[in-house]
Amino acid sequence: MKPGKKSRKSRLERLAGSLELVTSRMIETAVVNSQLASSQTPEMRRLFDTWLGCISDEVARFFEKGGSVDLDDISEATGLSRESVLTLLVALDRRGGIMIRGVTGEKGSGGNSDICDCMDK
Repeated sequence: MKPGKKSRKSRLERLAGSLELVTSRMIETAVVNSQLASSQTPEMRRLFDTWLGCISDEVARFFEKGGSVDLDDISEATGLSRESVLTLLVALDRRGGIMIRGVTGEKGSGGNSDICDCMDK
């Protein structure tokens, strides 16, 4: 077998595995969304709003002294993912709870851990 064929097969197998993962996550999300929609009662909505208010207050406290904060610190303290913290920060900024004055970041790995690297050049 030629070396190119082996690597191509490997890339195709990784792509197929990645597609299976994405499909599985989409189905899982649809099921969860369906369950959430069926439990969307006024009481559950009030509980969620109460929780969201509490977690928002906790996140806003990170900004009481001013200066910069680290997403990982907030994530660890609240139990939220970094992505959820970032979403919450933007919501707090829109509501006037905090003011985002800048954003810093670092170069990422270039890969998506949820999807294989089989489509990289």
